[in-house]
Amino acid sequence: MPPSFGYSLHGATDIDQNGYPDLIVGVFGADKAVLYRARPVISVNATLDISPQILNPEDRNCKLPDHDTPVSCFKVKYCVKASGRGAPASLKFQVDLVLDRLKHKGATKRVLFLHSKTSRYAKNMTVSNGRGPACEEQEAFLIDDSEFRDKITPISVFMEFTLDYQQAADKTGLLPILDQTTPTNISKQAHILLDCGDDNICKPDLQLSVVSDQKEIYIGDDNPLTLEVTAENRGEGAYEAELHVFLPPQADFTGVVRNSETLSRLSCAYKTENQTRVVVCDLGNPMKGGTKVLAGLRFSVHQLSEQDTSVKFDLQIQSSNQFNNTSSLVSSITKLAVLAKVDIRGVSAPDQIFLPVANWQPKENPVVGDDIGPQILHVYELRNRGPSTFSKAMLDVEWPYRFTNGSLLYITKLEVDGDGGMNCSTDMEINPLNVSNPLSGEKNITSPSGGGDRTEGRNRNHVHRRELERKEMEGDLETLDCSKVQCLKIRCQVGRVERGQSAILYIHSRLGVATFLKTESQNRSFTVRSSASFSVIEMPYNKKLVYELPSNTTTVSMSVIWVKSDPEPVPWWVVTLALIAGLLLLALLIFIMYKLGFFKRVRPPQEDATEKEQLAPQENGDRNTDA
Repeated sequence: MPPSFGYSLHGATDIDQNGYPDLIVGVFGADKAVLYRARPVISVNATLDISPQILNPEDRNCKLPDHDTPVSCFKVKYCVKASGRGAPASLKFQVDLVLDRLKHKGATKRVLFLHSKTSRYAKNMTVSNGRGPACEEQEAFLIDDSEFRDKITPISVFMEFTLDYQQAADKTGLLPILDQTTPTNISKQAHILLDCGDDNICKPDLQLSVVSDQKEIYIGDDNPLTLEVTAENRGEGAYEAELHVFLPPQADFTGVVRNSETLSRLSCAYKTENQTRVVVCDLGNPMKGGTKVLAGLRFSVHQLSEQDTSVKFDLQIQSSNQFNNTSSLVSSITKLAVLAKVDIRGVSAPDQIFLPVANWQPKENPVVGDDIGPQILHVYELRNRGPSTFSKAMLDVEWPYRFTNGSLLYITKLEVDGDGGMNCSTDMEINPLNVSNPLSGEKNITSPSGGGDRTEGRNRNHVHRRELERKEMEGDLETLDCSKVQCLKIRCQVGRVERGQSAILYIHSRLGVATFLKTESQNRSFTVRSSASFSVIEMPYNKKLVYELPSNTTTVSMSVIWVKSDPEPVPWWVVTLALIAGLLLLALLIFIMYKLGFFKRVRPPQEDATEKEQLAPQENGDRNTDA
């Protein structure tokens, strides 16, 4: 027959005489039983006191050890009382104290123990069983308020105790247990004295306003923007007060205005909170009641989307107060604007041609450009000075093409360049003769004398220039423009041109020299003028934006000057022949004069000579007598 199991019985018998009833568990039909002894139960009563519970940073009644630095102190008193029937007469506990426990690991502890300058303290205490409490007292101090910001969060002092079970075992080695109805830790709180009235609870009244220095900013520009912020506290102190500026994606923080006597120089930092970019500026700890702060914050607004219509900044004051800890959220909205300053410039190369062209002969069927005349290049540049971009513009050129039923400026080629891209068309065929434009001519288009005068000397160029200046002063230049001659029209569609970029049109042409050799045009000087106009017709921005479409005109002129030909030099043989003829003529004159006796000598009469001879001795004699 298998043995049957018994069950527990409470006999209220203290077998080991430790003051607690024990339990025997036996089995019917067996000669063994199990004894379950009751462990002593120890009740612990712990207390923790902080004095004073409100810490005044200004009341510095202690000094740091080995220093004369005064600090604000408070006392931490802790007591442990224990009793347990059957426990030893004295019990040992380890007590651990932690200051400012609510601050997470690594954060600045606002209070420290005075003797060790640490925030932890451990102590072994011996407590008499069943008697009065064992108490100790430690001094702690509040660090300087410049070393921390949080003055609102309570200063928590935490106490935890543990029993030395081995020391509390009875003579048989049975370990006691603690009464589970009593917690093994306790905490108390102290507060930093705030300027918040009798209840030490601050209720600020935070007010915020903002004004932008820009009513509108231009798309495409690195727009500097300054927000002038007014932050005010009309209530009690606001602790850890900060100005939070939530940035739009198009803006970057560049700094605080520091060159103004009326604006405060805030300390600001850039942060990212939940993928939101924020500029945080310190307003004070505390920001006392009645405080009013004026500050200027600089931003750069760029990378604006073509669909944006405004830029929005959100601002708010936040503090660590329990009540009324934020201001109302205010916004600064700056409208976007579009502005594209577009210039058109033109130049002629060369800007003057002198006629007649040396060594030039007209050809009935021209093959190359030089057969028509010197090369003339007109360049028109459409430049966007920004800041905004335009996406489409039209460029119209009126070109003086024919004069007196002859070619004036014969276009050989149109060429475009630049960033925006340009497509051009004309209202009549260009280069119908299909003449070529050799590169040798291209290299000399900037020659001051033009393509036909490249072989002339420097002195001749100076003569031409003086002739041009004289004719201009006398008003002899006749203007040939589209009001007097037949013009060809060129229309070009210009694509997207951003800030600082250009679209350029090159018009390669040849001067119709044969036209100017006609009787009615000879010895007449002209100013030949082309004109160009542009108008922007489209900009790549939100249609809700208001903007003006720029337009303008310009002209390019070049001069055609008739000059007198230099006299031909006398051939050498003519000079030689003239010299020989002169010598022969001189010889003939000498011969004729010889035959006529022109070179014969006429002697004086003899009497005159005799008289001189007679007179001479007498004169000599007279001189001797006188002597």
